[in-house]
Amino acid sequence: MAREDDLDALFAQAASQELALPDRLTARILAEASAWQAKPAEPAVPLKSGWFAVLSGWFGGTGALAGMSAATLTGLYLGIVQPTPILALAALVSGSTTIDSLDLLPASATLLAQE
Repeated sequence: MAREDDLDALFAQAASQELALPDRLTARILAEASAWQAKPAEPAVPLKSGWFAVLSGWFGGTGALAGMSAATLTGLYLGIVQPTPILALAALVSGSTTIDSLDLLPASATLLAQE
């Protein structure tokens, strides 16, 4: 039965040896990897210069600008309208209510009613 010291010595010996791949194998691996690597796509519609191009450049492109706009409008909507479940969750987080009185689906009784 091998002791832990024997295993540690075996690992230390394996770690001290340098393993080198043959040059032909390395070149073949790199050639195949570059063949499989995705090429950058050309933009469908190049952006013109102007304030919109500068603004979308700040955010990382038009897709990121659209995502930030959607998130901003959603936050603005939730801040102005303040739906009941959001108010209940905010009251729970602030500590002014307990988890027993929290009702995130106030109309759930109508969904479960059997007629």
